[in-house]
Amino acid sequence: MSVRGVEAWQRVASRMFVPLHCRGDGSRFAARIAQRRISPSMWVSRVSFDAHEAERPRALVEADATDHLLVMMQLRGAWTLSQRGRGARLGAGSIALVDAGEPYRMSVPTRGQDLIVLQLTRESLGLSDRAIGESVARATGASVPGQAALRALLFSLQSSQLSLDAHAGSGIARAVSDTLAVVMRALTRDAAPEADRRARLAVLQRWLRDHCGDPGVTVERLAAHHFLSVRQVHAIFAGASDSPAAYLRRVRLNRAAELLESRAASGLTVRAIAGEAGYSDSAAFIRAFTRAYGCSPTQWRAG
Repeated sequence: MSVRGVEAWQRVASRMFVPLHCRGDGSRFAARIAQRRISPSMWVSRVSFDAHEAERPRALVEADATDHLLVMMQLRGAWTLSQRGRGARLGAGSIALVDAGEPYRMSVPTRGQDLIVLQLTRESLGLSDRAIGESVARATGASVPGQAALRALLFSLQSSQLSLDAHAGSGIARAVSDTLAVVMRALTRDAAPEADRRARLAVLQRWLRDHCGDPGVTVERLAAHHFLSVRQVHAIFAGASDSPAAYLRRVRLNRAAELLESRAASGLTVRAIAGEAGYSDSAAFIRAFTRAYGCSPTQWRAG
């Protein structure tokens, strides 16, 4: 099936996978999808699409509950998957698990993406909810035990040369589920809790750096964007003896200091620099800057 336009793709993807919200350049967007059923609990799709962003927000999860999991194997291109505060970059050959029963986001920056998507039920995978939660949004490479075998199985599933009847489909589905379970167990065994916290912290910090110029940034917005609760966000930062607000304040003041020193920004007033650094109140900016650096922004620029 061929699709043109992001809105048309949203309808098709929502019907074949789970309900999604999609955004992108509708005038240039194109996608193709071919789906086949392997067993009553498993489907496989070969999918290609152009740049867009697809999100399954909490409202859609609550309105359309599902126990399905999605396994995405990238063949060509690269994009980012976000779920549970993790950000996994999928490049050619990598595989990632998505829990369709929770919010997630796909950020696809370029055209010509090509991937295989396996859809199966939680029950058929045979892993606990905790193991699944620890596995989502982690890109697996060839070094993970069982990944090469899983990659070969997924590629063979979408081949037109594979002939399936009910008995063969059930056996293949079992083999795929068992191999996927091996990969997920290896992935979570190798991922120490502290390493996972640091990886999540890096994702949250990068988002704050990228959006520090927006005065409307709050912990609530940070948490919602990464499908976390405010409590979870504070817990992730607490491991670094920090808080989201303190980190954002440092980022904004560092940005202001760089602008004050920059020749390219020499024509900007202190008020304008405050705005560039995410402060809507220049007086509050001057107080915060003076406390942090021991001098006013004007003195910093002069000295």
